[in-house]
Amino acid sequence: MAVRVGIDLRCLSPEGEPGAGVSHAARELCTRLIKDQSFEWLAYVPSDAVWDACPRIPLDSRTGSALRSGLKQEPCDMLFVPSGSIPPFLGVPALPWVHDLIIFEHPEWFPQSWFKRLVTKTLYLRGLKKAPAIFAVSEYTKKKVLEKIGKRAEKVVVTYEGGDSELAVIKDIQAKKESARQMIAGKYGFKKPFILCLGTIEPRKNLAMLVRAWKAYRQTLNPKRETRDLVIVGNVGWKYEDVIEEIKALPHEAKYHMYLIRRASDETKRNFLLAADMVCVPSLDEGFGLVALEAQQANTRVISSNAGALPEVMGQNGVSLDPTDEKAWIEALSDQIDGATRQNINPEFFWDKAAEKVLLGLRKYGLPSVRRKKK
Repeated sequence: MAVRVGIDLRCLSPEGEPGAGVSHAARELCTRLIKDQSFEWLAYVPSDAVWDACPRIPLDSRTGSALRSGLKQEPCDMLFVPSGSIPPFLGVPALPWVHDLIIFEHPEWFPQSWFKRLVTKTLYLRGLKKAPAIFAVSEYTKKKVLEKIGKRAEKVVVTYEGGDSELAVIKDIQAKKESARQMIAGKYGFKKPFILCLGTIEPRKNLAMLVRAWKAYRQTLNPKRETRDLVIVGNVGWKYEDVIEEIKALPHEAKYHMYLIRRASDETKRNFLLAADMVCVPSLDEGFGLVALEAQQANTRVISSNAGALPEVMGQNGVSLDPTDEKAWIEALSDQIDGATRQNINPEFFWDKAAEKVLLGLRKYGLPSVRRKKK
């Protein structure tokens, strides 16, 4: 009888939205995992989320208690947790996929009270320490995991992520970019070249600095030289007030060249990445750096922070800068040099590759735990 592997999909976005960040990555990875027929797959999914790729057990909420109830209703032999956060008292070997440990180093970037943060961090570490193995999205994240829990390095498996599956397989990228520019111009009226920043507006994204740098870039250029507009595409997250204040402080004329688009489909985000003149990723920290990878897949020039895992993702592509060096960002925004990046992407950065590594880890570390538990 096949070993039953459960997937904790409480991280999926509600109402069928593809979501960003962990939600997007979980959906991409898990749709590939379940193609492996050596395991029997079962997903534990909140009732407000859409998932039809394998049998599912609906949960009445996104709490740990709801997951525990689901496991009692339909047990599994081991549980894969793509959010990385394992609730206590599950009674089954659970293997997490860790995206970052930023809350431990920068708790001030998060909206929780000190007590809620303490509980979150304590339970998170407990789950990691009890796991038979841990999956990490980058070497940087693996390093952070080992610093926190001291688990043997071979039991922390780096999977990487895969970016945008559709961008990765485009054949005629230049024709697709031109088509995307026409679509964006038609839908949003953007006729000028633009700088794109894509992602949820939250403190670690460092968008207030980018808005200031863009304002200074406009002011320092020769008036006869065409400047690029700034487009930020992403939902408002938390502690975003500094970004809004920087936008409000823009000169009157500049406000007509800066756009904040809060909701966009995956297809629209893809077209923005293709149509942009450059993509900026000024993050103060990243466990992986999905937008930087997707911009490379779109063959769009990237200016990236050199923090967190971004140097891993960028390799020799694009420009990497200190995220606190505002002057360097102003100079980089003024640069008109084109930079093709698509052909230099690390061949490990594909979702099928990530799925292979997770499957290998489940067999190597999950199965022995299942056998010990059954004894």
